[in-house]
Order: sequence, then C-alpha cells, then structure tokens
Amino acid sequence: MSNKKCPGCGVILQTEAPDQPGFYIPPEKPEKAGTVFCQRCFRLRHYGQFKNAVDDGAAIDREIQSALQQSDLILLVTDVFDPEGSMPVAWARLFALPVLIVVNKADLLPERTPWAEMTAWFRALWARRFPGVELLGVKVVSARHREPEQLARLTALKKELAGKKVTVLGAANVGKTSLLTSLLATEDQKKAELPTISRFPGTTLGMSTWTLASYGVILYDTPGLLPGGRMGDLFAPETAGRLLPDKKLQVKLWNLLPDGAVLLGGLAGVWNQSPVARTLVFFAGEKTPLHRSRGEKAEALLKEGPDWLRVYHPLERPARFEEKFFTVQPGEDLYISGCGWAAVKREAARLRLLVPPGVEVGTRPSLIGRREG
Repeated sequence: MSNKKCPGCGVILQTEAPDQPGFYIPPEKPEKAGTVFCQRCFRLRHYGQFKNAVDDGAAIDREIQSALQQSDLILLVTDVFDPEGSMPVAWARLFALPVLIVVNKADLLPERTPWAEMTAWFRALWARRFPGVELLGVKVVSARHREPEQLARLTALKKELAGKKVTVLGAANVGKTSLLTSLLATEDQKKAELPTISRFPGTTLGMSTWTLASYGVILYDTPGLLPGGRMGDLFAPETAGRLLPDKKLQVKLWNLLPDGAVLLGGLAGVWNQSPVARTLVFFAGEKTPLHRSRGEKAEALLKEGPDWLRVYHPLERPARFEEKFFTVQPGEDLYISGCGWAAVKREAARLRLLVPPGVEVGTRPSLIGRREG
C-alpha cells in the first residue's frame, strides 16, 4: 500500500481490496492519469453515487489528533441550521487549542435576519457549552456563494488565519469541505484536485493537507464527526441528507389549540399542552413535511409514518418515541437537533414532545426573531 492519499476524501489509496476505503483502479497510462481519486469519490463526483464507508471511530480520532499536534488553532465549522449538533458538549476534550468558529450556511437565514446577530448568539452558545475554553472569535459565512460580499467575508477569514497551521474540525454535513473548497478557490487550485463535496455525511475519510500560499496558511482537513445526538445520525446517509435545508428554511406559523400538534417528517411531534391556544413558528428543511393535526390522531400518524408524511425509508421507521415535556418562554426555541425547531411567541407554552431516543432536544434563546431580555 502506498502513502498517496485521495484528494477528494483524504483516505490512503490502495489497489488490493475493492470493498475497503481507498480502492482505486490504476489508469492504463499513468503518465496521462492526472489527479487520481478513490473509486468511492470518483463515483460520487461523476455519478452522484454514494457508498457509505466503515465507521472507524478510533481511526478518525487518530487523524484528528495527528492534525491537532501540528496546528496552532482549530477552525470549528458549525451549521446555522443545527447549532447544538455542531457543538456537542462531548467535544470539549478536542479543544486543547484556541478555537475560531465559522458559522456556515448563513444564506439559509431569512432575509430580514442580520447575519451579525449570529456572532453574539454563537458566542453565547459556546459560553454555555464550553465555559473556560478559549474562543478567538466567530465568523459568519456562506461557503457556497460567490457574491462580492461573501468573497469579502472569506478574505477576512483568510487574513485571520494568516501564518497559522489550522485544524479544520466539524460535524459531518456542516459544510466543512465546502468552506475549504471556497478558501482554496482563489489559490489557483485546479477544480479537479479540490476535495469531494456531497450532501452525504462521512464523505471525508482521512486527513488531507492544503495550503493557502498567499496567506501562509496550512489547513489540515479532518473527517467529519458524527456527534450521535442529531436526528440524521440515527439514519442512513440519504435520510440524513434529506433532513438538511438546501436553499432555504421551511417556516410555518401556526396558532395551535390545546392538544394541537405539528409533526416533523414522521420523526418528531410537538403538542400544545397549554390550557389555551399558543402561537408557534416551526423551522425545518424544505424536504421535511410539516403537518398539523390533533391529539391521538397526530400520535397515530407519527407512529405509523405514512408515505406522505415520512422523510425516511420505510425500513428506518423508529421503533419507539420518547415523551418529554417543556415549558418554553416567549423568545425561546424548543430545538430538535438535526431536524428543526419551534419558536414560541407572545406567551409561555407548555409543550409535549415525542422524539426517537438519542436525539438531543432542549430549549434555547430564539435563533431567529425576537428574544426576551
């Protein structure tokens, strides 16, 4: 086996085992081969076919630790759609170096939401989750957009990193590779040699090294981590990808009567247990059906998962749901990591939640819109 890595996913290339990561078919004329990708990346880049790799947590941890040992700081890429899933508390052990947060996918925010609001919001979330851990700052970007304003944000980020060796860290599907590609796009890097981007979690398998020569920056791209507490972490990559918003957030405002409910893609349900009606705003990805119903009928629909409601494959139907209760104040969200959230308006609401076991849920200051205090 050679030490040559696939530029798409960072895995070491090999020619002996077709069912293992890194397999590739050597070209007949090596001198004309150009950039060589593993078979998995080749199929993903050219045909959109995704093959899930073996989840080797120990190997991923070794890759990350190797990157950290060579670095001056951590660039933590987070997802504006799922802040908590982007920063699980268990990651505190990884933050031995100063951290700079990049809030990605800011283009998903409603037009009336100033991006600057995300800076203070994510700082506050960091302080709640990792008290005492050094945070250098928060940058808000949209890695996939190329408008002058977005390019200026990326340039400012590169200036912040100038002269540093940086570990790029993040959960799977937060757009870490998209950000890296955007940073490299102005470095005369050939498109064919850039990392492989997809909507599937776990695309990056090993550490790869990239250079922003004009700023003296070395970037160590690491495999995306699966925190385990996000809704998508419980399902196949195709389902996880469908849960993510693509071009915009789906937003629905409903005045829920007592025992009124809203179901999210057959994966979660929120019931109003307040004595009177309450106004809630629901946020989810575009492909997640949001359905309003009532009482026992809503509970039956959630557990049956009819075709028109579910976002998952029939064989992935959750075996059971956990029941949780929350009193959510006006200006707060009830979030379901990796699935969406409900914002409470005007008056406090007593809410009942059904969700598969293992999904992180909780309350927080509203990400979008009016906040109390």
